[in-house]
Amino acid sequence: MLLGLLFSLAITMAEGSATGDTATPPANAAIYDYKLESANVDANAERELLALVNRARARAELPPLQLDPRLSQAAREHAAAMAAHQELSHQFSGEPDLARRLATVALHVDEAAENVASADSPDRAHEGLMNSPPHRENLLHPAYNIVGLGVVRCGSMLYVVEDFGHNLPIYSAQQAADIVAKSVTGARGKARLPELRRREGSFLQPDACSASRGSLVRTSASPAPPQSRFIFRYTAMTPESLPTITSRAIADGSIRAFAVGACFARSDRYPDGVYSMMLVFY
Repeated sequence: MLLGLLFSLAITMAEGSATGDTATPPANAAIYDYKLESANVDANAERELLALVNRARARAELPPLQLDPRLSQAAREHAAAMAAHQELSHQFSGEPDLARRLATVALHVDEAAENVASADSPDRAHEGLMNSPPHRENLLHPAYNIVGLGVVRCGSMLYVVEDFGHNLPIYSAQQAADIVAKSVTGARGKARLPELRRREGSFLQPDACSASRGSLVRTSASPAPPQSRFIFRYTAMTPESLPTITSRAIADGSIRAFAVGACFARSDRYPDGVYSMMLVFY
């Protein structure tokens, strides 16, 4: 039989929401303090779990998850914390939450989830997770493309952490601006309007980066500076999609040019990182 308990946690980074059955740290929990170097990490058990996870996904006709070393580092650290406390939780007193643990290892994900379990073997841990609907849902989520696995042995028990994520590319400022420009050109083409001339927009980058202090995907239009008709500042997890509010400017037949400023930044508000854009139409 499965030994111990199971907990699952799922979060959507872009919305800052949390769902699933989370474990609330007890009021008398010890302060988060341990050393991963002294933990008994079971790499063989981690490899066995990866095989079990991807076998289950193959049976569900889902692509395999790629093992991400950065995500595994975060998973191992949390598994070591659970072993030190000898209990299961998604967050101990003084420990960062899942989103900040993933940000610490420089990932850019818009969705993530975590399964934690304790058992006396990898196959029993996996069996228990697969027999639990919320854990099975995390493991078989079609959008996830990476996984991090942490298994720490404490006596006869294994403390297991499975961290799942939908990993997104991190573009340079120029790459992000080019992607926005391509979207603008594509939208103009769909509207059967002449292609706009793209002006150099690096001077917009400082203002674009300041948008990371705003609300995600919240857009605003401000009075246009001299020689420009519209200016939009917005933030998003990916640069590919344009906010709906920009459609008015894109569909304006009198517009002749545009410029883009972009940057990628992390902050306390967006620990996983966010693209900040300035889009100006002339």
